[in-house]
Parts: sequence; C-alpha cells; structure tokens
Amino acid sequence: MFPASLRRLSLVAVAIGATGCSRVADVAYTLRADAEKLDLPAEHTERIADYLAMFHGTPTNPRMALPDPNAESPEASTADATLVPIARIDKPGYDRLTLQRGHEVYASQCAGCHGATGDGKGPAGAYLNPPPRDYRNGVFKFTSTPRGSKPRRDDLRRILKYGAKGTSMPAFRFLSEEDTEAVIDYVQVLSARGQLEIDLIREATDELDEGDDFDPETVADYVQSISDSWDRAESELVRPVTVNPPRTPETVRQGAVAFAELYCVKCHGPNARGSKSADVGQDIWGRTAYPANLAMGMLHGGRRPDDIYRRIYSGINGTPMPSSKDPNTAIGETPEQRSERIWHLVHFVTAVIENNGVPDDAQHAIDDALRVAAGGPSP
Repeated sequence: MFPASLRRLSLVAVAIGATGCSRVADVAYTLRADAEKLDLPAEHTERIADYLAMFHGTPTNPRMALPDPNAESPEASTADATLVPIARIDKPGYDRLTLQRGHEVYASQCAGCHGATGDGKGPAGAYLNPPPRDYRNGVFKFTSTPRGSKPRRDDLRRILKYGAKGTSMPAFRFLSEEDTEAVIDYVQVLSARGQLEIDLIREATDELDEGDDFDPETVADYVQSISDSWDRAESELVRPVTVNPPRTPETVRQGAVAFAELYCVKCHGPNARGSKSADVGQDIWGRTAYPANLAMGMLHGGRRPDDIYRRIYSGINGTPMPSSKDPNTAIGETPEQRSERIWHLVHFVTAVIENNGVPDDAQHAIDDALRVAAGGPSP
C-alpha cells in the first residue's frame, strides 16, 4: 500500500492529465461565484465583465492597462448606453508579448492547480491540502512587506524558485529567467483583475440600483489604486529593527519565555506543536486556520532567520496570525527591545525545528513563565 502522500500525488497527476493544463487555461475568464450568489442585475455583471476585459484582456491576450492620465475624463454612461470606453495605456514594464508568454507558462505549469483565473480551483486543486492559493483578492500570505501589503517581485520569485515547504507548491528551478519574469507578470495580472472584480461587485452591491451604471472615473480610480499598491510594495521591505544577535542557549531560553509571555502558546501550544482543536478562526479565503506545528519544521514562508523574524514581526497576511511588532508601552518596552525579543523568538523557533520539538531547557522556561502568569511562584 502506498503512503497517503504518494496516493494524493498520483490522484493529482491523474486529474491534471485527464483535464489538460492548456485546455484549462484557454477557456474564457469567468466571473466570481459571488456575483451569481448576489444575484446582481444582468447589466451590472455584463459591465463588470466588460471593464475586466478592457483593463486585463483575455487569457490568450492578457494586458495590464492603466487609465491614461493625459486623456480627458469620460462622461458616465447611462443604463441604455453602450459601455463608455476609458482611455488606457499599457502599464510600463508589462509588455503584451511578455504577458502572452506568461500565460503560456502559467497554462502549462500553474493552471492545473491554481485555475485559469487564479481562483485556486484547477482540476488538481480538489486533491490538495492546503489548497492552491486564490490570487484574486490580491492577498499573498508570505511576503517581505508589512501586513496588508502586496508582495515584492522578489517574494514571488522566491516562491517560484523554492516552492512552499509543507505544501504542494513545488520548486520551479528549471524555469528560465525569462519565463519566471513572464509568469510573475501574468500572476500579477490575474491578481489585479480579481481585485478589480471584487471592487466592482462591491460597487454594484453597495452603490448602484438596478438601472444605474458604473461611473467610469470610479472604475479608473479602482484600477489605479490596485496598481499603486503593487508599486508601493517594492519600497516596503521590512528590515529588522535590530541586528540578529549570536544565538546561545540563553537567547533560546529567552525566546521560550517570550513564546509564553507574548501568547504564542495560545495557538501553537506550550509544546509548539499547534492544535487542530484550537479555534483561531478562518483565513481570508474562508478556510479554518490551524496553527503551525513548529516541531515539524514545515515553515511555508521559509526558515531563514529573516523570514521567521518577518512572520513574527508582521504576522501572516490573510490569516489570524497577528503582528508582534508593537512594544509593550505599559512596561516601557522600546521598539529596539521588542525587536530583540523577536530575535530571541527566532532562536527558539529554530531550536524547535532542529530538535523536532521544544528542547528540555526551553520547555522548563515555558512552563515556569506560564505558572507565573497564572499566579504561581517564580522559579
């Protein structure tokens, strides 16, 4: 009998082979199921599809367009008028031929899991746990930027090159630099398209009555805002506040104390193994969020010291994992002191990974800290 992991991979291979990645990716883009569930008027869903095609094209002819800042503002259309076109230019750096190449790479390597629209519902997606990422809301979990920000291109390159350990996202080290950059561009198109779709659905639901039409200037503002958020990310790299100190048994012990005192134990447990029964809520994709079992060493966002520091400092996008960057001003803690504690936590997590569990000395430190917090005597 094959192990469960091998059986799952076999099912994935069958699913991809039966469907064919190219056929998955060559179908027309479809609107989100949200639009159907909300029962939007037909003219609103048609307008949404028109605007998405206007700025982001089709799977085989994708584009990353922006409103032309030098064009006159279009007049708003009326309910019985044809769609008012918005003057557009291609975003600098997003060549249409490169985007077509990105689509081809995505079709052959990514769509089987992530789906034609980036919804995470490719034919293999149903067999994977955790499921493939849905790019369409513009949220990416593992970034080097602050919580709530888009990833930098380097973040996407790294995921492509090394994959995400502990998930079914493989490493694509065989991709050429040209193909890597092209598919990153295309993933950004899918994400920007999906986020614009959400904005337009929200606009139709909250602001428009049946018979109303979208204001083209509002649509243009949505497009520009989404583009700006991607551009800002390139300058938003989270840099540690302090330098990583040398790791010693004492810094590991201090990290264990911080693990207890900063409430990491609430989700990850005093043994750092997480818990399937811990009710920590759902992630932004609507799935139950389970705390990571740190002892397994499967840190999806990477296990370099800087990676772990950023996960603790900024939290994890789209999940209940919070930011721990703010110092405790009630005890006079400074940003530098909080950064030092975060580095100690990094040392503790690294020791847990290397030990396949909490080392004995660190476990005693956690137990002592929890006993003191509960009103017991100091060790």
